[in-house]
Amino acid sequence: MRRQDIQLISRARRGDAAACFEAGRMYLEGMKGFPRHVPLGLEYLSHVETLKEEEAQRLIVEALDLHEIAVHGRVSTLERAARLGSGEAQLRVAIWNLLTQVDQSEAVGWLRLAARSGQSSAKDALTLPASAAESDDAAVVRVKALLGVPKIGWPELIALAMERALVRKEPRLLLRALAVSLALGQLSNSTLADQVYAAISFAKSIPDVRITVDTKAIEVLLDDCVDRGNCAAALLLGQALSGNNVGSIDWEMLVPALNRRKASALLMRAADAGYGEAWTRLYELHANNHSSVANPPMARFFLEKAAASGDVSAQRRLGATILRAAASLREAEQGLHWLYLASQSQDFQAQGLIRTFILPVQGCESDAARGIFEVAKTNGALAARLRVARDFGLTKLEAMTVDIVEGLRPWGLVVGKNPFIQHARLSSPRAIPALSSSTLQTLKRSAGYLADGSVQGSGPRDIELRHRAARLKQALDSHGLSESLYFAKASSDALDAMRGGPRWARQVKLQLDAAMGHEEEELG
Repeated sequence: MRRQDIQLISRARRGDAAACFEAGRMYLEGMKGFPRHVPLGLEYLSHVETLKEEEAQRLIVEALDLHEIAVHGRVSTLERAARLGSGEAQLRVAIWNLLTQVDQSEAVGWLRLAARSGQSSAKDALTLPASAAESDDAAVVRVKALLGVPKIGWPELIALAMERALVRKEPRLLLRALAVSLALGQLSNSTLADQVYAAISFAKSIPDVRITVDTKAIEVLLDDCVDRGNCAAALLLGQALSGNNVGSIDWEMLVPALNRRKASALLMRAADAGYGEAWTRLYELHANNHSSVANPPMARFFLEKAAASGDVSAQRRLGATILRAAASLREAEQGLHWLYLASQSQDFQAQGLIRTFILPVQGCESDAARGIFEVAKTNGALAARLRVARDFGLTKLEAMTVDIVEGLRPWGLVVGKNPFIQHARLSSPRAIPALSSSTLQTLKRSAGYLADGSVQGSGPRDIELRHRAARLKQALDSHGLSESLYFAKASSDALDAMRGGPRWARQVKLQLDAAMGHEEEELG
C-alpha cells in the first residue's frame, strides 16, 4: 500500500468524513493498491452516509452487484436509489422482487419505471407471450429475459434466492428460482438436485402449487439425489413414475411419462430404507391388473409389509382381503387383527367393517349397565357374562357357553365350537372384534375376574349349561330385566355369514369395495 493510502486510512480512522468516503470507495472498487473488501468498504461508508447520502448510495449501487447488495443487507439502499430515478437500480430492484416476492405487481411496477428510464431489457421482460399469465410461469419468463443484465452476480444470486426461500419455507419462490437456475446452467448438478428435492418436499403440502421446471430435468436431478443415497427422493420419484400424485402435486408436473418398472425399483429402495409408505405404493403398483408389473402374490407380500409398518389404509385393506376369502377361524382371526388395528387409528371404513361382525342388541346402554350392576352384587360371574354378551352381540347360547378366558384375543373375542349344536358348520367357532379399546379393556377385566374366580371350566357340560341358564333366569326375573337387553338374536345362517369368507363379502360388498379402494384385483 502506498504512503498516501496509509495516510488516507489514518485520517479515516480519526473520523475525517472525506477520508472515510474515499477509503470506502477504494475498498468497494478495489483500486489504486486497495484490495477489494466489500464489508470494510461499507463500514467506512457507514460513517458518512448521513452526510453524503446520495453520493454513498450511488457508489454502493455502482460498485456492487445485486448479489453483494443483498448479502450485505443493502437492498434498502438500492430501493432508495431506484426511487431517485436510477434506471439501473430500478431494474435490479425488479429482479430482486421477482425472485423474493410471490406477488409480481411491485416488480412489474419497477420494470415499467426502468423501461421509461431507457433500460431495454426491462422492456423485453414486460413483453410476455400470449400464453403466459400473471403467474409463476410469467415470473420465470421475465427473469429469463433479464439474464443478460450485467452486475447481477446471477449464479450467486440464484443460490441466495433458493436458500432464502428454503429458510422461509416458500416453495413457489424456490421452484421459481430453480427454473431460472436451470436456464442459467451455472450451478452444480448436486446442488440443484438437492434444491429440487427440497422444493418438491415443501411444495407437496401446499395446494395449487404450479411447477414450472422442466419435468425431464426434475427426473434427472431426483435420480442424482437417489444415486447419492437419498432414499426419500427415491420414494418421491417412485410415486411420480408409478402415476401417484406426490401430495398436492400432480405426477405429470414431476416426470414426463410413467415408468412402472423403474418406479418399482425406486420404491423397493425406499421401502428397504424404512419408508413404510413405499410398501403401500408397491402394493398398489403390483395389484393393478393393467400394470406392466402386475403380480398378485407380490402385491399381497407388499400389502403385509405396509400393514406391519403401520400404514392404516394397508392394515384395513389387508384385513378386508383376508376376511373376504377366509375359510378358517385362523384366517378370520388374522383379518380381524388388522381391521382392529386400523379402527384404533380412527379409520372409519375399518370401523364400519368391524360392526358387520357384531349382532345388534336392543335396549338402552344405561338400563343394561344398571342391570349388570345389580346382578353383580349376588353373581359376579353372571354379570361378567352379561357385559361381554352385550358388548360383543352374543346370542344367549353363545353367552352361556363361551369360554371367555380361552377366547380372549388382543383384538376381541373368539366364541369356541359350540357342543350343543350338532351341525358341524353351524357349530363352528366365531371371531368377534371389539368396537373400541374400552370395550376390549372391559373384556379383559371380565376374563381376569372369571379366571381368578375359577368358575370357568375347561369345557362346558350339559349340567353346567342348565345351571347357568337357571341362574340367569332367576337373576333377570328378580331384577325385572329382559333377555333382549343383553342377548342378540340371529338365525344359524346369519351367524354362519358372520364368520367371514365369500358369504360375508357378498353381504357387505359396498363397504368392502370402499375399504379396498376399487383399485386392486382379487388376491389370494
